[in-house]
Amino acid sequence: MIGSWFAVVASMARPLGWAGILVVTTAAGVLTPIVGAAAPAQTRPALRVATSPIAPFVLKQDGQLSGFSIDLWEALAKELAVDFSWIEFTNANELLAAVERGDADVAIAAITMTPERDKIVDFSHPFFDSGLQIMVRTQEEEAFLATLQSIVSPAVRHFVGAAIAILFVLANILWLIERQNNPRFQQGYLRGVLEGLWGVTLIIATGEHGDRDAPGVLKRLTVACMWLLGVVLVAQFTATVTSLQTVHQLHSNIRGPGDLPGKTIATKAGTTVADYLDQLRLPYVELTSAQHGCEMLLKGQVQAIVFDAPTLHYWVSRCGHGRLQVVGPLFRLQKYGIAVAAGSRLRKQINETLLTLYANGTYEEIYQKWFAETK
Repeated sequence: MIGSWFAVVASMARPLGWAGILVVTTAAGVLTPIVGAAAPAQTRPALRVATSPIAPFVLKQDGQLSGFSIDLWEALAKELAVDFSWIEFTNANELLAAVERGDADVAIAAITMTPERDKIVDFSHPFFDSGLQIMVRTQEEEAFLATLQSIVSPAVRHFVGAAIAILFVLANILWLIERQNNPRFQQGYLRGVLEGLWGVTLIIATGEHGDRDAPGVLKRLTVACMWLLGVVLVAQFTATVTSLQTVHQLHSNIRGPGDLPGKTIATKAGTTVADYLDQLRLPYVELTSAQHGCEMLLKGQVQAIVFDAPTLHYWVSRCGHGRLQVVGPLFRLQKYGIAVAAGSRLRKQINETLLTLYANGTYEEIYQKWFAETK
C-alpha cells in the first residue's frame, strides 16, 4: 500500500522537476517513522503461577522458593519463553480455587489429580507418580517408648503403691521384733521404722538380716518370710512391666493401612489424604508442619502419620534422626499434575514442553536432584 502511494506521488512530481523530488523525499522522511510507530513491539506474556508448600516439591527458606516442582516449572517456563510470578497459598484446594476464579493462570505443587478436581480445572499430563504411605517410630524407638509408658502406667503405679504399703508393714514388724534388744530400734518410732525399712531392704536384696548369729526362731522365720515375699514382689513387678510392653507393642504394630483403625493418626487438613481418612471414618490429628509431625510421633502423641510417600521419605531423612521410618507398601495411588483454567490453551503448550523435558534429560536431572537421597 505504501509502495503504491510513493508511485502516485512520484508520477505527480515528475512535471515539477527537482522541486517535486524534494517534496517526495520529505514526505518519505515523515512517513517512515509514522509507519514504524504503527508496528507494536512484541512482549512476552507474564503468567501468574500459584503454589503452596509441600516438601520436597515446594520449600521456602529465607524467602526463596525451591523444590522439585519449582525447578520443574522454571525449566518449563524457559522452554515456553514466558515470564511469570509466584503466588503463594496454603494448600492445594486454595491453588485450584485461585485458578478457577482467574486469580492465577497456572498452579503447580504436588496437586493430586482427581475426577472432582478435573471438573473445575484442566490438568496437564501427570509429571509425578505417587501414593500414600505411613510413617511410624522405629522398632528400637517403639521398644523404648513402650518401656517408658509401661513404667508410668496405672497398673504399675498401683503395684508400686501396694509394694510400698507392704514394705511399711514389714518395717513395722521388724521394728517390733528388734526394739527389745537392738539399740538402733530404740530411738523412737520414726527412727525405728526407718531402720526397719533398711533392714527389710537388705533382707529382700540379700536374704540376710545382717545379724546372722542372733538367737531366736521367730526372727529367723520372719527374715525368711520377708525374703520370699520380696522375691514374689520383684517377680510380679517384672511380669507386669513385661506384659504391658507386649500389649503396647502389639497395639502399636502398624505395617499398612489395615492396621490404622483404632490408632492415633495424624495428617494435614485440606488434602486428599484427609479426604481419604474421612471416607474411612478414621479420626486424625491435624499437622501444621513437618517438624510438628515428627515431634508428635517421637513424643508418642500419635502412633502414625499418613501422607504422600515422597513427603514422608523427605521428612524421615530431614527430621527423623534415625528414630522414624516409613513402612508398608504404597496405597491409594495418585498422580500429580499442573492445573490451568478449564479450556486454557496453556494445557497443550505445557504438555508438549513436558515431553521435551523428558526427551532432553532435564526432567531426570531435576528428579535426581531432589529424590536420589530420599530413596
